[in-house]
Amino acid sequence: MIESINNYTMDNLDKVNIKKYTIVVLIPILFIGSYSIGNYSILQSAMAQTSDNIDSFTATGYTGQILTLPPSITQVVASQNESSLGPSIGSVIGGNWSFTVADGQLQNFTWHATSYTLGGNVDGTFAINGIDDAAPLDTSGSDIIQLDGNNTSFTGTADIEINGETAFSDVPVTLYIFNGNIASLTLSHEQTEGIFTVPLYGIVTSLTQ
Repeated sequence: MIESINNYTMDNLDKVNIKKYTIVVLIPILFIGSYSIGNYSILQSAMAQTSDNIDSFTATGYTGQILTLPPSITQVVASQNESSLGPSIGSVIGGNWSFTVADGQLQNFTWHATSYTLGGNVDGTFAINGIDDAAPLDTSGSDIIQLDGNNTSFTGTADIEINGETAFSDVPVTLYIFNGNIASLTLSHEQTEGIFTVPLYGIVTSLTQ
C-alpha cells in the first residue's frame, strides 16, 4: 500500500514539473473521504443568520492541520504469518493568513504555510499572494463582499506558489469564514493536478471593522 501511495504522489509531482516538491499538500489526497464537507449546506446555514451586513473589515488568523496515517495502516508484512507496524506517516502544517475588504472589494489577501515532517524537518512551503476577480460566492443579495453575522465567503482565482515558485496559475479558489471563528480555503483540485483535494483550514484570531 505504501508503495502505491508513494507512486501516486510521485506521478503528481512529475505532472506539474516541480523540483523535488514534498509539500504536505500532497498528503491530503489520502483523506478526501474523511475530510470532505458540504460547503453548500454550510453556506446556506451561515447566510440564514440575520444581522447588518458590513462591507469593510479585516480578518487575520493562523492555519494549522495535522495529517497522518496511523501505524496500523502502514504495517509491513514481515513474513507469511506475521506483520509489523510501520512508522506513522504524515505532516504538520502551520502558517498565517490575512485579508482586508474595503467597500466590498478584497485587498491584500495572503495565505502562507510551511509543512513539517513528524520528525520536525521542514517539508516545503505554500503561498497565495492575492486573489484576482474576487466576488461574493452568493450574488443573489449583493455583488460586493460583505460580512454577515460574522460569516463571509468569496471566490476568485489565484496563483499557487510551492517552495517559492509558481506551481499553478489562475486556480479557482473559495474562502469561507464561519461564525467569526473558522476559515476554510478551497482550491480547485482539477486545476492543481489533483493535489488539493481537501480544504485548508485556519483559526480566526481577529475580525475587525
